Amino acid sequence: MIVEVLYFAEFKDITEKEKEKFEFSKDHLKDLIDLLIEKYGKKIQNLIWDEDAQKIHSLISTIINNQAIHEKNPSIVKLNDGDTIAFLMPVSGG
Repeated sequence: MIVEVLYFAEFKDITEKEKEKFEFSKDHLKDLIDLLIEKYGKKIQNLIWDEDAQKIHSLISTIINNQAIHEKNPSIVKLNDGDTIAFLMPVSGG
């Protein structure tokens, strides 16, 4: 399966990329998060993953194919070949 990850804000700063494609044989969002953590280390892990709750940080929005995913347990969220995934930080303004 091949999925594309779009990077914004701090994610873009850490990866130094706007987007990236991943090919892997597993099919859940948790598998993709594990792959991102393996590739980019603690910086991505601290940004995206709540270690105590074993879920995506509550402030991170997950978007798959332009649809917001409200489930914070990535082991439940199934990915499909060709999906586009983005993790978004909270919007701030003044």
